Amino acid sequence: MRVTRLYHPHPLNCGDTVSLAGDSSKHLVKVLRTPSGSPVMLFNGDGYDYHCTTLDTDHKHTAISVDSRTERDTESPLDITLFQGLSKHDRMDTTIQKCVELGIRRIIPVLFARSNVRLDKNKRARKVEHWTRVAISACEQSGRSRIPELGDVIQPEDLSEKLDDIPVRIVLDPEADKTLKDIDIHSNKLCYVIGPEGGLSQEEFELLEQLQFQRIRFGSRILRTETAGPAVLSAMQVLWGDCGR
Repeated sequence: MRVTRLYHPHPLNCGDTVSLAGDSSKHLVKVLRTPSGSPVMLFNGDGYDYHCTTLDTDHKHTAISVDSRTERDTESPLDITLFQGLSKHDRMDTTIQKCVELGIRRIIPVLFARSNVRLDKNKRARKVEHWTRVAISACEQSGRSRIPELGDVIQPEDLSEKLDDIPVRIVLDPEADKTLKDIDIHSNKLCYVIGPEGGLSQEEFELLEQLQFQRIRFGSRILRTETAGPAVLSAMQVLWGDCGR
């Protein structure tokens, strides 16, 4: 039997009784119709899965006993950062969800010149909160016990501040000569840039080259922005990560 797995944003200690937040309680009791005494798995981002038992069927604040914990080894050996060009509607959600499932370590949205999205400070904060919830949901589904970092939206000129300890830097360009197999991987820390719907401008490519990003092409087809991020990540994990095991 598959045990329901839920995120709990608070410390968890074996022997304690905790109360689930409203959304988790509602999902557990009203949607899944979980009876009292059922096994539930909780995680809070510390790298452990906590084996628990439901104590009641309160759909607002379900009581859970924390019985034991198991260290969860589901993280990729690759520390990969995606600089994702800000895209419209649910495209960002798709990118985040699939990249989290595939083992991304952090995602930083970038407002490139051709991004068809404009966000003020308040909207940016709400978007980051929403994207974080998307990432948590993907962790619940995929079995990850550490939450990838969702950075604030940055401008292209801010990229240099995020690159100090990342030696391998890649940008997708359909006109490039190199492919992923031509990249010399001498570190487990990598980052890559995916442009928005309208692609990257020549000035942005030049900026990235100044920052020592290598241009690579990914096959003979041009991918949508929400497809490119997960597709390239998947290939990296097969070539150098844990998907080829």
